[in-house]
Amino acid sequence: MLFDTLFILLAFAVVIGALVFTLDDLFIDLYALIFRMKPKVVTSDFITKIKQAPEKHFAILIANWKEAEVIAPMIRGNLRGLQYNNYTFFLGVYPNDTATWEAAKKLEDLFPHKVVVIVNTQPGPTSKGQMLNEMARQIIDSEIATGRKIDLFLMQDSEDVLHPHSLSLMNHYSSQADFVQIPVFSFDVPAASLVGGVYIDEFSESHTKDLLVRERMGAAIPSAGVGTCIGKNLMLKLQDAQQGQFLKEDTLTEDYHLGMMTKQLGFKSKFACVQYEKENGKKEFIATREYFPHLMQASMRQKSRWTLGIAFQGMDNLSWNGTFVDKYFMWRDRRGPLNSVLIVFSALLLVMFASARSTGHLPEILQTNLFQALLLLNLLNMSVRVVQRMKAVSRTNARMHIALVPVRWLLANVINIGATVKAYRQYKESIRTGKRPAWIKTEHRMPEHFGKEIEVQST
Repeated sequence: MLFDTLFILLAFAVVIGALVFTLDDLFIDLYALIFRMKPKVVTSDFITKIKQAPEKHFAILIANWKEAEVIAPMIRGNLRGLQYNNYTFFLGVYPNDTATWEAAKKLEDLFPHKVVVIVNTQPGPTSKGQMLNEMARQIIDSEIATGRKIDLFLMQDSEDVLHPHSLSLMNHYSSQADFVQIPVFSFDVPAASLVGGVYIDEFSESHTKDLLVRERMGAAIPSAGVGTCIGKNLMLKLQDAQQGQFLKEDTLTEDYHLGMMTKQLGFKSKFACVQYEKENGKKEFIATREYFPHLMQASMRQKSRWTLGIAFQGMDNLSWNGTFVDKYFMWRDRRGPLNSVLIVFSALLLVMFASARSTGHLPEILQTNLFQALLLLNLLNMSVRVVQRMKAVSRTNARMHIALVPVRWLLANVINIGATVKAYRQYKESIRTGKRPAWIKTEHRMPEHFGKEIEVQST
């Protein structure tokens, strides 16, 4: 009798919980459909127009810790590819990371007008937020002495491939918004790299639909950590509001916090999701591309940092501030751990169903039309989720990845469960000890031949 009661309670809790989450996602789908939310497609005339606009000076900030292998090809390749002139790469290094420091110094010597090395006053590793804050302070403090006036600050990572028109696009939208985020997508990976493919699926859906809806509804736009451009006035205001820190250092997702603070401080944000038609008729996104972790443990480690920073630390640092729309999207951002709990309970429920059917003892209430209708509705909603993700992937990556979405959707759930457990343990440990959770950076890699095919001439 007790088993039957627990079985029934668990069954209804799971189907109702799944219904709430899937209807939440379905609302985003319907909103995007009704208001025709999709990437903006532009012609070559638009590209010509934005390239002819006066060029503001970009400071491209790249924080480095043990990046000696990737920093040289990253800089060389992007210097060759960018179709914009007024920018400087600032490479942040630590005094105790001599290999990266030496690699960065060689680039500074080779490209004296495009690359500047900034040495952190603290030994590494600290955190990405601390490094970027240190870099921003040194850049601003040195403007008068060097005569290098900065208009826009762009955050990138040492494994990023910037689109040739990305700076022109952000320069264009910077006259309308103080915070500009462009899409971030994964490069194509082999079909067998299922973990790496999970990032293709998730970023494709988020950055071709979800963030567009978020912007249309007036919610804060979170920074993706890369492809994020902020104006000088916003930079200074953030520093004033956060004790000299434009990025909050006591959170593992300083980029997410940046986007939330931009809205709270009254500055305008723009998600610039743009495709342009090339001469051959194919469409191409103006986006940052990179490789994401392709091993299970590395992916869990990275996603545990995202979960800890957004779901747990986000609650502590940001509470539920803002408009109703802001709170709604905060709920969506923070519901990840609840999703994982629901998935675990769903797996347990499947085992209980299998056991009950094998013994011929399935509670009558679970055989009613009501319960069967709830199951069917959830099945339909989950099918819609997979189709939506397949549609998003068709926009951003090779066609072979579309068919892999259902398999990777299941794998993503496993990764997210592991990440949630890890994040929760780290969070509880930080509360117990009073120490901020440790920041573990992601290992970076570049496309095989990027920045190595042709020597770039110094400017």
